[in-house]
Amino acid sequence: MKTYRLPLLSIIFAFAFASSALAQIDLPNLFVPVRYTDEVAVINTSTNQVITQIPVGVGAYPIRIATTNDRLKAFISDNHTSSISVLDTVAKTNIATIPVAREPGETTITPDGSQLWVVHQLPVDQFHNQSPVEVIDTATNLVITTVYIPGKGAKALKFTQDGLFAYIANNTAGEVDVIDTTTYQVNRIPTGPGCRRLAFSPAGDRCYATDNYGSNLSVIDTATQRVIATITVGVAPFDVGVTPNGQEVYVTNQHDGTVSVINTTTLAVIATIPTGMLCQQLVITPDGTKVFVQNGFSDTVSAIDTATHTVLATLPVGHRPWTIALSLNNQKLYVCNGHDTTVSVIDVPSLTVSATVANVGSGPWDIAFGP
Repeated sequence: MKTYRLPLLSIIFAFAFASSALAQIDLPNLFVPVRYTDEVAVINTSTNQVITQIPVGVGAYPIRIATTNDRLKAFISDNHTSSISVLDTVAKTNIATIPVAREPGETTITPDGSQLWVVHQLPVDQFHNQSPVEVIDTATNLVITTVYIPGKGAKALKFTQDGLFAYIANNTAGEVDVIDTTTYQVNRIPTGPGCRRLAFSPAGDRCYATDNYGSNLSVIDTATQRVIATITVGVAPFDVGVTPNGQEVYVTNQHDGTVSVINTTTLAVIATIPTGMLCQQLVITPDGTKVFVQNGFSDTVSAIDTATHTVLATLPVGHRPWTIALSLNNQKLYVCNGHDTTVSVIDVPSLTVSATVANVGSGPWDIAFGP
């Protein structure tokens, strides 16, 4: 009997440890910058409770968060104090503050995890109509270089799959700026007024850019870095996403309260789906079966069936929902209620609101997963 007890116990403990580790992967902590209370809320996603608040500085107005590839470090855009706060996501503490230019906004980590790129919503100063894009070493927290692009109000920042180019939606300039990540040279691609959000095709051969001040979607060939088509959609297109099979593009039209569906072969609109007032951000599930759309003025999230191009469910959430994000296991959708103090949790399989996380802080605005 003794010969078999230890191996059996070892198997049991190993299974328990593996199950625990898997649970940690599937149910990590959620980090949420909270604008009006100058903190980052940390939510335990297994209990849907706020476990701590990490201060980022008085008057910081934190609006964006990006985490390193291992999720052990988080960078917060402190929009009003011209800084980036650096968080240790394991210790749940603020470990550094990086001085940057005025009004840091969207941030993205390079595919290899070595750099953080930061766009700014204001130009360098009142005498120059150029805005900085700062490149920060994620290991040392030091600014490596600064690249300047025209205008102000730059929005989305996305890297090509190989990390060789950074694409930036340049809002006021009405263009997409492409920065070579080796030489830092800038190529300016005219698109349309109010360029807002970007999405790459799964193959990486196209970039889709919404023209938020108009009614168009620009299609960019990433090989030539030129616009190859302009597609008329609804009024004030905001966000854009491509299905995993690359066959369809979804665009939220915030002034119409609709979502346009585009066939990527014909580059024609094949469906227009009513959702809710001020529909802006969208998320497509990895299996490509559903699209979730946040409706800011309706206080709802719409779930769209990609097979039928119809709304499966309209889910009530908090006041002025903003950022939405799928959990790492794709079973939950988290919704920041931007004019509220809550985060709503939607169960993806059942399409129901399964929980509301209270006491997050005033104005939760972005979401990232930590360990």
